[in-house]
Amino acid sequence: MKSLPKYIINTVVLLCSIFFFACNKEDLQAKKIMHVVINGYNGSDHAWQVSIDTTQYDVSSIHGKFIVKPTSMISFNAVYTSPLNHQGIQTLTITDTATKAVIFSQPLPSSGTKANFNVVYLDGKALAINPPSADAATNKLGFYVRYTNNDAPFDIFLYRKDASTGKEYKVYIAQNIKPNTWVYADYLPSPDFDTKNKLDAATIYFTKAGTTDQWAFGDDEESSKVTAFGMNLPLTGEKGLVQPYFLIHNPIQLEATRLYFYPDRTW
Repeated sequence: MKSLPKYIINTVVLLCSIFFFACNKEDLQAKKIMHVVINGYNGSDHAWQVSIDTTQYDVSSIHGKFIVKPTSMISFNAVYTSPLNHQGIQTLTITDTATKAVIFSQPLPSSGTKANFNVVYLDGKALAINPPSADAATNKLGFYVRYTNNDAPFDIFLYRKDASTGKEYKVYIAQNIKPNTWVYADYLPSPDFDTKNKLDAATIYFTKAGTTDQWAFGDDEESSKVTAFGMNLPLTGEKGLVQPYFLIHNPIQLEATRLYFYPDRTW
């Protein structure tokens, strides 16, 4: 009989554990979970707010973390949950916080667990983003460079310098292209830029067409380059990728954002 209280306690703990697990399991089964990513640029003078169905990502959400600031890149990343038995279309909407105008509105995918939206807003309207179809034999890199000082053509190339040997490597991505328009180039990684380590140490330069040391934007090196780190350029063996980028020149630097989403890539 001395062991009875211990048995009762263990039984109560077990029953509570089962009940807790069942409740949690029911909650998990009752929820639809979707990873939502928005990339792009807010070129307006006002902040934007994102909402999905009835969920508002306003200033009260994580101290305003999800508010899209004016004249800044968009990097919205959230996990959205909704009842599994929800009826009707769930829509993502971006609203101007000052004018209350709807900047962007599009339904979430009806299936799957990931959603990607790209929004570039310039001169009071959305920039058309129409990437080409994938080509299984190559990759396609797209660039839209927002630069308003002039429309002189420029080249884009990858560059890195080996830290141990001092040897320099360079490969062109696109040549003789103009700002403020989309351009796509076929791209397969060369042996000098075909691994993550090599790309992490590389820089993407923008120079005046036909030159390698005359900077394309503002005659300034810092304003005419971006690091290749985080740009997810294709690695050896990768083909069939379509990767558009939006870049904008400001007095301090060149900023870039990716307008694609490959969640299953390993880097």
